[in-house]
Amino acid sequence: MPDVLHLALVLAGILVLLRLRVPLSLTLMASGAGLGLLYRLPAAAWAEVLGRALGSFENLKLVIALEGVLLFSAVMKETGAMRAAIAALRRLCGDVRLLLAALPALVGLLPVVGGAMLSAPLVDEASGEMALRPERRTFLNYWFRHVWEYSLPTFPAVFLTASITQVGVPDLVLAGLPLTAVAIAAGALAGFRGIAPGAGGASASPGAGAGRELLGVLRNLLPFVLVVTATAVFEVHLAWSILAGTALAALPHRLPKKRWPGLLRGHLSMDLALLVWGIMLFQETLQASGAMPRIAEGLSARGVPPLLLAFLLPAAIAFLTGYTTAFVGLSFPVLVPFFPDGALRAWYVMFALAGGISAHMLSPMHACLAMTLQYYHAPPGAAYRLLLLPVLAVLLAAAAQLALVGWLRG
Repeated sequence: MPDVLHLALVLAGILVLLRLRVPLSLTLMASGAGLGLLYRLPAAAWAEVLGRALGSFENLKLVIALEGVLLFSAVMKETGAMRAAIAALRRLCGDVRLLLAALPALVGLLPVVGGAMLSAPLVDEASGEMALRPERRTFLNYWFRHVWEYSLPTFPAVFLTASITQVGVPDLVLAGLPLTAVAIAAGALAGFRGIAPGAGGASASPGAGAGRELLGVLRNLLPFVLVVTATAVFEVHLAWSILAGTALAALPHRLPKKRWPGLLRGHLSMDLALLVWGIMLFQETLQASGAMPRIAEGLSARGVPPLLLAFLLPAAIAFLTGYTTAFVGLSFPVLVPFFPDGALRAWYVMFALAGGISAHMLSPMHACLAMTLQYYHAPPGAAYRLLLLPVLAVLLAAAAQLALVGWLRG
């Protein structure tokens, strides 16, 4: 099949460029251009591709949304709201196991690259008096930092996947919530083994004291709660909800005007914008080539199970690159023709997303894993042994829920 050969050449070129440390944004743009050259797209087709990829208002809103998440995270840290929420949670928790999971999970609400390093010192401090091996601390910090990746609309994997596959964000969040629950349960079983319940420091007294601490947590996280609610429940585009949430986070603290230029320069990323446009350019070029319907038809005729392809392609790219945006941007445009229409589509997409995230969690290229291993001086082999079973549990849960929903809906 010439289409398969062309696509294999492009994907091989992508891997070579990433191996040479070419920025992912430039790699994706080059891959889109290379694909168009292989298919000899005429000038009119190129103009249409560039117009849809770079001139689309929907794509511009996506850039605004992702840049807004970076600014929102910066404001939450600048105002001290996140640190205050963690301090209140520390006083609220009476079980050190809950504290060890809650600290990275709370920091994990802010989707920043290498964000596990923000919670690593907190987990280290919370477990300071315990005889935990480095790989256990690595697992607890790393795993619970990422339990939200399946279901929070502020995470690029969820939002980008919804945009590419044309699945509603609320539908994708609904399909991801059970996997977040399984991730938390599996992480607790693997990470808490041998850790006895105990005080996590000075806990709040029952009644009014605990209530005040809980209100403190909710008050400090209120902007984030409102962003998630507006996006997932009321279907407000993340571009607008995250900007409103940033304003809500900043206004009560009256950030000095002189701090804003530094926050904007330090946290907004042109490379992120180029990455989004690179993904869309690749997707539009792929669509213009007409390759995917032909490949889908050919693979179906040859009996390749779509579910197998939906798992293998995101997983392979995720493991090799260590980037969620890479596996979503490179694999989902290819997989779109394989996803069924109708009520089952979101669950099918979530299975593919879970396959990619599972491989991403095991990738040595994953910045959070590499940084956490280094921080705790943990042996990689021991950390991987702790990770394998929880990763497998989430993946099996994704397959099981897809099978169950398919059976229930006939």
